[in-house]
Amino acid sequence: MKRLRLYLDTTVWNFPFADDAPEKQADTLDFFQRVRYGTFEIFTSQVVLEELEGAPEPRRSQVMKLWQETSHVRLGIPAEARELALLYLKKKALPARSVADALHVALTTIHQMDALVSWNFKHLANLNRRSKLASVNLSQGYNHPLELVTPLEVLDDEKR
Repeated sequence: MKRLRLYLDTTVWNFPFADDAPEKQADTLDFFQRVRYGTFEIFTSQVVLEELEGAPEPRRSQVMKLWQETSHVRLGIPAEARELALLYLKKKALPARSVADALHVALTTIHQMDALVSWNFKHLANLNRRSKLASVNLSQGYNHPLELVTPLEVLDDEKR
């Protein structure tokens, strides 16, 4: 069976350490346990790394340790991704200040990931955004379905 190809945004790397959100923390820890078993193929980018490196201590050390211990592929950011990200912002599929989120979606799109995994309900993991982003993608000839999901949604699929 083909492993799911998942792009993880910064929120997923942070939630194993989110003591203030115990349910999401538990789901994210379960998700990373499955990553360790090789259930999923994980992708990230320089955008994620820069956001993680900007976290305050002790969180930065915690997430960087997880980053180093987790098998993942770091995607480059080609001009095509930058152009698509700017188009999301221009078309108001994402707020103008959400440059990093736009790059996460663009990388997910151009690399035809099975899903972008995020706990960011405001900008990414919600139906309204998915519809707007998918519309931009279709207008640019990107026909691969755009899935914006939480770690829990990936886990629920795996439990079937």
